[in-house]
Amino acid sequence: RVAPVLVRAFDRARVRIKAQGIATVLVEQNALRARKLADRAVILDTGGIGFDGTAAKVLDNAEVRAEYLAI
Repeated sequence: RVAPVLVRAFDRARVRIKAQGIATVLVEQNALRARKLADRAVILDTGGIGFDGTAAKVLDNAEVRAEYLAI
């Protein structure tokens, strides 16, 4: 587990990078946190794409939540 102070520092840096128009790739297990940071979401499933859409739609889709996020 990463210390909360490091997580917050990363989040602040990510916001600054995004504000500059630079795209980044975020690999995150916490779907709620990732939704706050991301514009788009891609969920990989055994080497293929299981979901590709806006970050907001990930948690709004009951099928995606049940299949990939266990929430």
